[in-house]
Amino acid sequence: MRKTLIALMFAVSCQAAYAAEADHYTLEDGRVADVTGEVNRLANEGLEAAIADLNTSGTCDDTRASEEALYDRLTDVFSNHKKGQLVQAIIEGDVPRTVIPLKESIYSEWSIWNGFLLGRRGAAKSPLALFPLIKIGDTIVGVDKLEHMFGMGQRYFKGHYLDGKPLVSVLKGGIFKEKTFLGGNMLATGVFSYADLSANFNGMRFWNHMLQRRDDVLGAQHNAGPYLACQGGKWVKNAERPIDFRTYVDVTMQESMNCSKFATAGGVEKFQAALAELQDRDKSRTFSCPLSPGKLAEAARKYEVEIAGDSRGSTVDHWVINRDGNQKVSYFNEF
Repeated sequence: MRKTLIALMFAVSCQAAYAAEADHYTLEDGRVADVTGEVNRLANEGLEAAIADLNTSGTCDDTRASEEALYDRLTDVFSNHKKGQLVQAIIEGDVPRTVIPLKESIYSEWSIWNGFLLGRRGAAKSPLALFPLIKIGDTIVGVDKLEHMFGMGQRYFKGHYLDGKPLVSVLKGGIFKEKTFLGGNMLATGVFSYADLSANFNGMRFWNHMLQRRDDVLGAQHNAGPYLACQGGKWVKNAERPIDFRTYVDVTMQESMNCSKFATAGGVEKFQAALAELQDRDKSRTFSCPLSPGKLAEAARKYEVEIAGDSRGSTVDHWVINRDGNQKVSYFNEF
């Protein structure tokens, strides 16, 4: 038992760089800059550079090997903050971003019994204990949502589209990871984020749109690609269809709308107490989750698409959206 616990703690610690949260309550939305144009520009420039590099080193064709080589090179641009040039540019470069120190956030009272990675001694010293906030279109998100799109989103994409796994199986795999090393247990941050699940799913759509060899899972009307194609043995960027993250980012990626659940009852109590304290300080704003049930319902309609091949007839929103508010997560019958 002791060896198992040690092994689990080691696995979680190895994934600490990938488990981070965002605070959508402490600061007013107006203090978060709209960086849509800058992020889109960086993404498209990164795509162009990757294409040039691939064309210098070889040719392309319609084989799976060529497709996977493309995705492998693109992870230099679209990945987490340890590797991905786009996320690095946002959190380290000149892109305006809003940083909330952990000790000034809604997680300021978190202890190791609520979530080790946020409650441990020294957590506040990490510049990424809470990811910076940015605004894409009309939606404020943590930069960690881009990491989820690029990382877990690619896993979803490869699992479902390239390996042929049923979509429900892929979604369940993402849920398992979110319940373990990506946040939602006491040894991680203690926060089970449905907003992360939405980012994962939309990341699958993002990677599918790269070559758009298959219709969007939400329907062909949502096809946004291809962003590039193989023509005459060379990769060519589609000038008529640039990457635009407004295609993917909506309020289902916002923890104040698509409410998180927590690993412990104590975590739920501390989170709700933090919201109550903010409400006492500022009567002009609302501190609840979801902040606007109407806006969440409107955004959710896009995801109310039945999943092909699912014997239960479930729809996508069942797997990525929480309409029940902040609660303790169930590890056995949540879905």
